[in-house]
Amino acid sequence: MFGRFYKQNYTMRKIIKKTLLCFSSILHHNKKSKIVYYHDVYGDKKYTDMGTSLSTFAQHIKVIHDEGFIIKAKIQNPDKEVMICFDDGFRGIYDTRQFFIDNGLCPTVFLAISLIGKPGYLNKDEILELQKAGFIFQCHAWSHSDLTKFTKEELVRELCESKKELTELLGKTVDEICFPIGYFSQLVLDECKRYGYNTMYSSIPGNYFDQLYADGLRTRNLLQFADANDAKLILHGGNDMIHNRYVKMHWRG
Repeated sequence: MFGRFYKQNYTMRKIIKKTLLCFSSILHHNKKSKIVYYHDVYGDKKYTDMGTSLSTFAQHIKVIHDEGFIIKAKIQNPDKEVMICFDDGFRGIYDTRQFFIDNGLCPTVFLAISLIGKPGYLNKDEILELQKAGFIFQCHAWSHSDLTKFTKEELVRELCESKKELTELLGKTVDEICFPIGYFSQLVLDECKRYGYNTMYSSIPGNYFDQLYADGLRTRNLLQFADANDAKLILHGGNDMIHNRYVKMHWRG
């Protein structure tokens, strides 16, 4: 009885979500440039429940092209460009790297120092191999924890020491950071600027050039659980309706 109720409830939530996506993509229809993000793309082996199958990811790439968007390593224009990001550095993107290479995809991957080399995550050699193949690596702090819970002194390790460690590993400048779990505050923004991060990535959906709380703070649209039609709707503004709600959820003042 409970199982049947749960299944019906889940189905209803799914229908409501798709309806809202559709309505928002009509109300806010646009072709503005956007960042889309995932946690992993897997082939034969799945490393996380947040992973997206390679077949689904391939469908997303097709949708992006079919809808007239160009996939870029970095967005430069206000319209018709898409940047792809991955959080945490799961190993699936290494297993499926040939798909990225064959399709000329250069995603940005955000690495938490404490996760490098752990089971299911990229190790240092794999990171360097992917970097040679065109993958871009940036910072996801040190411990992959809510940055708003740290004091100013504790943020030195999360923001400064993690940057130094990653710079040494990659042999290149690290000047971008993605907030773990998405939460941020004025202190976090100030300290990120203090330690030389020019671009900061939130988990708030929206368009690339949307204005948030600071220069260089970017929105991103989660695609990892989307089917091909949902991806199409999100590209055309389907997430705009939930933008303000996510701002309230992730901004900690």
